[in-house]
Amino acid sequence: MIHTIQADFYRLFRSKGFWITEFILFALMLMGATIGATGHLMSVNTTPETEFPTKGWDGIQALINASSNGSNLVFLCIVLACLFLGVDLIGKLYKNSLTVGVSRTEFFLAKSFVLASIALLQLIASLVIAFVPSTLLNGLGTMPDGFVTNLLLTISLQFLCLLAWLSIISFILYLTHSYLAVFIGYLVSSLILSTPMLVFPDIEILRYLILDFAYAMTSNSQSILYTIMVCVSVILFFSLSSLTVFKKKNL
Repeated sequence: MIHTIQADFYRLFRSKGFWITEFILFALMLMGATIGATGHLMSVNTTPETEFPTKGWDGIQALINASSNGSNLVFLCIVLACLFLGVDLIGKLYKNSLTVGVSRTEFFLAKSFVLASIALLQLIASLVIAFVPSTLLNGLGTMPDGFVTNLLLTISLQFLCLLAWLSIISFILYLTHSYLAVFIGYLVSSLILSTPMLVFPDIEILRYLILDFAYAMTSNSQSILYTIMVCVSVILFFSLSSLTVFKKKNL
C-alpha cells in the first residue's frame, strides 16, 4: 500500500493539471492581497453578498480569510480528485494494483490517504500564498485576541469540511466513473445540503450541513460541535458507501 501511495504522489506532482490548479490558487490569493476579494469558483452561495472591498488584505486578514475560503478550496480539491482518483477509476488503472495483490480495501485506503493529503496541502498552500504577498503589499496588520488558537481551530475544522466534501465526491466517482457526474453532483449536493436550513431555519444543526466553517464561528462552541458532528457523519457515511460500491464493482 505504501508503494501505491508513493506512486500516486509521484504521478500527481508530475501532472500539468496539478500545477495549473496551484496557479489558479495563487491567482485567487493574490486577488485577495491586492483588491481584498477572491470570488467563488462554481459554488452555491446562500448568504447575502457584503460590500465590495476597497483595499487588499493585510497579513492577518489574509490568514483569516484564506482559512475561511472553503468554497474555492473545495472546487480546486474536486479538480485534483478528478485528476488523481478519477483517472484511475475511469481509465480502470486500478486493475494494475489489484492484479499484483493489493486488495480493494487497501487500494481504497491508499486513495483516501492521498486525497486527505491533497486537501491538507491545498489548505496550507492557500494560507502561505495568501499571507506572503498580503504582508509584503499591505503589512502584517493587527493580531486580534486569541488569534493563533482560533486560526488553528478554523484550519482544523475547514480541513474536516474539505474531507467531508471529498468523501461525497469520491462516492460519486466510485459510483459513476464520470467527470461530468462529479461536477453536477457537487452542484446538486450543494443545493440539497443548503435547502434544509432555509426550510427549517429554527433547527440550528441544519445550518452546518453546508460543510463550511469560518474564523468568525470560533467564538461559538455550539458551531464548533455541530460542524464536527455533521462532518464526521458525512465522512463516515460516504466513505463506507464508497468502499461498499468499489468492492461490488466488477473488474
